[in-house]
Amino acid sequence: MKIEFLRPFLKYIPEVKRPSRALPLKDKVLWVALALGIFYVLGVIYPFGVTEAEINKSGFELMQMVFASHIGSLLTVGIGPIVVGSIMLQLLVGTGALELDLTRNEDKALFQGAQKILVVIFSLLEAAAMSMAFQLGGGMYWLVVLQIAMGSIILMFLDEIVSKYGIGSGIGLFIAGGVSQSIITASINPMQMAGTYVGAIPNFIALLDKGNFDIVQLFPIVATIIVFLVVVYGESMRLEIPLAYGTIRGISARYPIKFFYVSNIPVILAAALIQSLQLIPSIFGIHAGMSYPEMNMLQQGVYTFFSYITPGYGGANNIYGVLNPSSIYKLGDIPVIVHILIYGAVFLGLCVLFGKFWAATTNIGPEKVAQQIHQGGMQIPGFRRDIRVIQHVLERYIPQMVVISSIAVGLLALSADLLGVFGSGTGILLTVGILFRMYEQLQKEEMGSMPMWFRGLFGKHR
Repeated sequence: MKIEFLRPFLKYIPEVKRPSRALPLKDKVLWVALALGIFYVLGVIYPFGVTEAEINKSGFELMQMVFASHIGSLLTVGIGPIVVGSIMLQLLVGTGALELDLTRNEDKALFQGAQKILVVIFSLLEAAAMSMAFQLGGGMYWLVVLQIAMGSIILMFLDEIVSKYGIGSGIGLFIAGGVSQSIITASINPMQMAGTYVGAIPNFIALLDKGNFDIVQLFPIVATIIVFLVVVYGESMRLEIPLAYGTIRGISARYPIKFFYVSNIPVILAAALIQSLQLIPSIFGIHAGMSYPEMNMLQQGVYTFFSYITPGYGGANNIYGVLNPSSIYKLGDIPVIVHILIYGAVFLGLCVLFGKFWAATTNIGPEKVAQQIHQGGMQIPGFRRDIRVIQHVLERYIPQMVVISSIAVGLLALSADLLGVFGSGTGILLTVGILFRMYEQLQKEEMGSMPMWFRGLFGKHR
């Protein structure tokens, strides 16, 4: 399928122009800080016609992590339209459904223009769905929808600014910023609600001051640190396949296959799909805050079904933090155990499915990787220089690593959610991966332009 009919409209689509010169690291950091600051400000501005007191966000915490959203604010749908639009176009190009050659500047510009058009469309659709699900706006429904959609469109341009003037991608920055904010708020927030501190540490200190040594208050913080370290360790694990240059003797290289080979893509897609499914009950008239006895039989059936395939939608059967010492008694309830088993099986199954699909439609499958190695003039030592030989060797490792890494990231996310970590398991996985990529990009920057104290954070570079 061709989308050449969109090309005449590209000149009407706003675009952030690239800088005319290479920016120093200090300027890039300032642009990143500015974009992050605007993101935080948008998250505390509520659309005209909406008040925070009207909003019940229960069961949608993970969606807010994945999409860097804040339900009820201008960022109600967050980066959801950007992620959905980008993934949809990439899959269409990867499968050949769209005839675009992204190595050509003309096709790349067409791809980016089509992506912006999709983001605007999805912003309106998702804003309408979320406003309906949370009954935002009342008589000013469409005005609220337009305001929420505009929030996501602003994020789209902020993402473009960060990618051209800053470090990494804006999408990654907003996800990491949202998750970090959630972790910090849940850990050290000194504000009080219903007589208790919001932050776990102030609450622990307050109880200790009264002579109550409740170490359980710190369990989520300890669990968060442990999961964070496990994810960092997993990011550093890799299997290296030896390579050699066919025309130059004595020079060798290695192709690294990371333990998290498909990165956190399976978790992102699985979590996004499951969280998006939570909007379906609104079609049957089920809205956030509605109690079970208020529903008719059809609504009760729909509610029960979705309560078991989503982690936090089931009220008393919410499985977030079920392994926390204060909540472990829930494991004695059959409905909770059934909920964990059903949700775990669905979540891990989706992770494997999306992992294999992503590997097959992008450039990380055995065939594509073999082409890259062969085009680079390399071969497997001890074998003749033939692309079929390289592909045969890679097929021993890559398909298995796709499945293993998909299950590994899925289990990490699932285990972290059961432990009740701050920021959610999916959020921590995303944040660590994003920070790793930002660190790698920082390493490629001119280290000499950094101040001595900042350069020391990254070690010595030759």
